[in-house]
Amino acid sequence: MNMWRKATAAGLVLAPIALAVSTGIDPALGEDQSYGIYREHPDATQWHSLLLHWAWVLYVPALLGLLALVRRRGFALAVVAWVATVFGLVTFSALMAFDFGLLSLEQQPGITDAQLTAYDDRIAAMSWAVWGWQIPGIGGWAVALLVTPLALRRARVINWWTTGLFLAGTALYLIFAISPVPVNLTGPIVLIVAGVLAARTVLGHEPPRDEPDRFGAFRRTAGMVCLVAAPLSFAVGMATVPPAPELEHPGLWEASAFFLHLAWVLFVPAVLAVAARGGRFTRVVSGLAVLGLINFSALMFGDYMDLAARQTLGEAVADRAQELSGGYATFSLGWVLPGMVLTFLGLILVAVGAAVDGLVRWWVPVIVGAGFAGFFLLGLGPVGVVGPLILVGGFGLIATALRRTGEPVLV
Repeated sequence: MNMWRKATAAGLVLAPIALAVSTGIDPALGEDQSYGIYREHPDATQWHSLLLHWAWVLYVPALLGLLALVRRRGFALAVVAWVATVFGLVTFSALMAFDFGLLSLEQQPGITDAQLTAYDDRIAAMSWAVWGWQIPGIGGWAVALLVTPLALRRARVINWWTTGLFLAGTALYLIFAISPVPVNLTGPIVLIVAGVLAARTVLGHEPPRDEPDRFGAFRRTAGMVCLVAAPLSFAVGMATVPPAPELEHPGLWEASAFFLHLAWVLFVPAVLAVAARGGRFTRVVSGLAVLGLINFSALMFGDYMDLAARQTLGEAVADRAQELSGGYATFSLGWVLPGMVLTFLGLILVAVGAAVDGLVRWWVPVIVGAGFAGFFLLGLGPVGVVGPLILVGGFGLIATALRRTGEPVLV
């Protein structure tokens, strides 16, 4: 049985379970949404935010795996759902980091509600944060969860019962997410049932052999484009890193964080395109890289929180907030570490896998490794774009190789 189908089935069940647990332990339930709740319940806040983040992280490969079963029927809806999942749901998972940022401020003595309000207002006034993160994140999250089951039903992948349960579970979660227990658990529980039914379908579904795989062609083309667009966005993000003193260039600060986030997001479909052409090793490291990329892309949202804290609360408070956030084991071990390790190591190993599979020559992963070495060693400033531009060459060669329809090249 295809390992991707097993991974999809696992994600369809584990994601709503994580959602149910995170919803059940949310310390900020009910009508009282005032400041201070996180300060009073720091452990529950951390676990709630981490599990909620991972729920959306797991939903990304789960929904993409489901959509991979679409061929020609349901193509238009599947494209909408695919875009919403890749760009919206991934971005939405990043917004869960806000809870860690707010907790690191609430735990500092002397910080008033008025100061926290000013901090919130400053983030809300950042155009890059609003239009680059909040709107596409929240909107894409809703579209992904609502349109995906409709696309799958149109493609005759799932039945009406499963479709209805997905839609009902999403609606119930939207309505009752912050209601008291057990009302707030109705949505996640319904989504668990929907996930189990969809998982069974994934494991046994056989697409019609006479139906053209139009959606598969779209995903392949999008992946090849992203293999070049991702490192290009990486280069733009490095080129817009503000010079010192950074606070005098808030626009560059915001823009850089967005393009770096976009780079890691674009690498998700890029990696999946390589995996579709690769062997078992490539598929395994690609799956791990996808999980890392989703986590790592989310960390870029921390730049907006750090900037807002420095602008409204001062350097000392912002520095202390960074220290506190780094000291949360849930955040550093459950989010930062897998994000960094699986992203950089995973992308290099994906290139290695492409060479092992005969898709590219041996020197292509060397180029990719050199690009990341340049990123780590050359630092920031204008020279910081050298590493990403080398990656454009390395991943561009992989994209070119994916266009070939002949036999794999010999290593």
